[in-house]
Amino acid sequence: MARLDSWVVVVLVITLLSFSGTGQAETENTHPDLASAPISVCFERWRPFSFIDQGGIARGQEVDLIKAAAQALNRTVEFSELPFKRCVANVKFGSTDFSLHVDKTDGLAIFSDTTTFWQLSLAVSAARFQTLDDFKTISTPRIMLATEYPYPKAVYRKLEALDARLVRRSYYEENDEHAKTFFEILTTKRVDAMLVDKQWAQHMIDKFDLPVNLLAQEFHREPQFIGYRHNNAHLAQQLEAALSALPEDVRTTIKNQYKY
Repeated sequence: MARLDSWVVVVLVITLLSFSGTGQAETENTHPDLASAPISVCFERWRPFSFIDQGGIARGQEVDLIKAAAQALNRTVEFSELPFKRCVANVKFGSTDFSLHVDKTDGLAIFSDTTTFWQLSLAVSAARFQTLDDFKTISTPRIMLATEYPYPKAVYRKLEALDARLVRRSYYEENDEHAKTFFEILTTKRVDAMLVDKQWAQHMIDKFDLPVNLLAQEFHREPQFIGYRHNNAHLAQQLEAALSALPEDVRTTIKNQYKY
């Protein structure tokens, strides 16, 4: 009886190992090697760092840097342009690996280094204001901010110093023509100024010859990072290392393509 029990145990062990091996094989067949899957990245349209061109291709300084880093990892990248809040939410819930242009207020883990900065400036009507001193003659200026972004506390402190009355509006724009009409609110005098990213706004002003001035004094400068969910740290470390290892001439060539 003891020998029979021993044989039963052996048979059970072999059977369990067999099922375990089958299950592993099925898992490998139904779930391809994650190391070969495309890296997914979303971004809000923000020239010159990230945008979709007329051919439907993702381009921009940061997009091209990520493409170069992924190539060094023998990985492909899939980019998608989304409104900012939706992009961040997709990363938090796991449907996308990375979000571009986030900071510590957005609730994601972030890369340790950046070359991208949110350079906030006040955009004003060229017919009304030329300098910050001109603008300060208004006792309670109406300044428009985006509904999409959590601004740093330093921005609100500066707005309080101006005794500003805040006006909220969506800054999301699907194309350059949409962005052009966005500035018309200044000519109607519904607001006295808009808080905008300097590089993006200057591109639109130059492209469409808009009657808009950017006050010379930089209002605020905030570094922007690549964001990811905490359980995706391994892939994040790989991508960040590949970005850091890009040769300087590659970085320079990419950045020069998008100078305005």
